[in-house]
Amino acid sequence: MTKQTRKRMMERKILEAILQQKSNREICQLFKTGARKVRRIRYLAEDYGYLSGANPIPPYPETLFPNQEEQDNKRVASPVDELLLERKDWIVERLKAQWHPITVFEELGFKVGRSSFYRFLLRHNLSRLSLSNSKRVVPEIVHTPGEALLLDWGKLRDVIDPETGKKRILWAFVGVLGFSRYMMVRLVWSNDTRSTLGALESMFTEMGGVPLRLTSDNPKCFCIEASDYEPILNPALERFASHYNTQMECLPPADPQKKGKVERLMPYVRRLYEAHGSQWLGIEESQTYIDRKIVIANDRVHGTTRAKPIHLFLNTEVNHLKALPALAYEPEEVTDARVRRDGHVRFDHKYYSLPESWIGKTVTILATAKQVSIYGAGKLIEIHNRIESSNSLISKSTKSHHKKPWEASMGETSIYRQRAQAIGPECDQLVSILLNPGDGFIDTRKVWGILSLDKSYSKEQINEACRQAIEMQSYSYQTVKRLLRLRTSDTLDVAIKPAPSTSRKQDTPPQFTHKFARPFTVYEEQLSLLLH
Repeated sequence: MTKQTRKRMMERKILEAILQQKSNREICQLFKTGARKVRRIRYLAEDYGYLSGANPIPPYPETLFPNQEEQDNKRVASPVDELLLERKDWIVERLKAQWHPITVFEELGFKVGRSSFYRFLLRHNLSRLSLSNSKRVVPEIVHTPGEALLLDWGKLRDVIDPETGKKRILWAFVGVLGFSRYMMVRLVWSNDTRSTLGALESMFTEMGGVPLRLTSDNPKCFCIEASDYEPILNPALERFASHYNTQMECLPPADPQKKGKVERLMPYVRRLYEAHGSQWLGIEESQTYIDRKIVIANDRVHGTTRAKPIHLFLNTEVNHLKALPALAYEPEEVTDARVRRDGHVRFDHKYYSLPESWIGKTVTILATAKQVSIYGAGKLIEIHNRIESSNSLISKSTKSHHKKPWEASMGETSIYRQRAQAIGPECDQLVSILLNPGDGFIDTRKVWGILSLDKSYSKEQINEACRQAIEMQSYSYQTVKRLLRLRTSDTLDVAIKPAPSTSRKQDTPPQFTHKFARPFTVYEEQLSLLLH
């Protein structure tokens, strides 16, 4: 519909509303137009005799106000239009010869504003004349054998989970080789990084080799930031591509024509699956079904190559693929996270410790099934053993050198616990009890007091005294020391009691064996040397 046609139709609608005796305000609200335009048509209708009934309203598509339209056309004319009208036949001839409008503008031979030239083309319906008799032809992108594997995601169907009753999306990850058009499909529940890299590895195994590059658009599993010139790739994908000695090509945004060989396959894959029906027997059964269909599709003659994809792949392209590496790739997960105020970073609902200097900063986490590597400022900060997500009992991995002083003192590897374990299990238990209620402050005098008793008493005696103190629920150094003294006094009473004998000369002093005590004979020898 041209601008002139729309104008005539709006004038008729406004005139009909005026004849229905509607106010100017009602007409403006009804047709979303201005009051000046409504008043102008009302005045023109009075002049032409349409409101009084002196003249009948001409039928559509005749114009209502012919004289006024001629005046408007004369008023629109300008010196620039007059110049362009003189060359109109020449402009039409060049546009029909498939010249671009900008080329016609450059070859006019006189100076005219470019915007005035384009408005002239619009007024005279010449703007699309150069494309009216031609069809847009997208040149074919030709790939050499083993050059590229084109990838694309697409929704296959909705699935109602029989266990939860919730709806889930079943995704189809489609890959096609650019030369042979050999097609592969993998069904997955998610298009995250782990699922995508697993599907790619499965495709490489099926092909028995690796292409020169992988071509895709810009999903988050491939590209962190899309760009027309230099996209930022996902670090996990870069490591995957480096392991398989291939390159990743993320196409510019909103440009699907550059991978049309795989874009056209998404409706085709849905058409192959439609005979499966709406029943759901599991993702493995659906994968087996689509694999059978893909075998049939690869054995059909392709409409462009006029050859069977499976024959081109086996006879030509497979020999140009790179060899698979000796070791399989272990899928990795990559994410950015901010270090919490407690010195831990959160990943997969678990927490991993870092030095205090990284609190409040953003780090990059690269995780495998066994390890979690944390990078910051381009350097490796720390490596933790990954906590299984199914383990609800353990949620934190904190290394001893990241612990606070009161936290480190309570660990089994602390100096207090090691010294106590060397004495005995009861002593270790008592020391642990003294350390636990620290709350950021530990009175180490009690602990060192108990541990230093081994200078005067044996380990067995100290361990037994600690056991008695735990039974009494009196956890202090003084309690342990009193128990040792009481036990020692009882031993002394038994040791110094004279044995039944008839001669005093046979009595000998009691012998004590302490850690830092010398025999009496040593002192007797020293006394005799001083006297002589």
